[in-house]
Amino acid sequence: MKLRLAYRVKIDSNVVYALYRALLPEINSLPTTCKGSVEIVEQALSIIVECTSLSKARAVNNNLIGLVILLLRIVGETSNGGNLA
Repeated sequence: MKLRLAYRVKIDSNVVYALYRALLPEINSLPTTCKGSVEIVEQALSIIVECTSLSKARAVNNNLIGLVILLLRIVGETSNGGNLA
């Protein structure tokens, strides 16, 4: 059984490349029972992950969502001159 997770995040073109570069190491270090890709399609970040176990898929899902939210928050804070502390 394969479980497929697909994410599409449409964001500003200045940010999409930064997120892409930040997510590459995460995609490259997925568990051995998972494989994934990250690419930019029509100014949107597209992340696809396939896992053979539900527990791994859930863990990867939680990790990627948390990471994307963190990165978007950092970008938002720095672009607005906010305090990251």
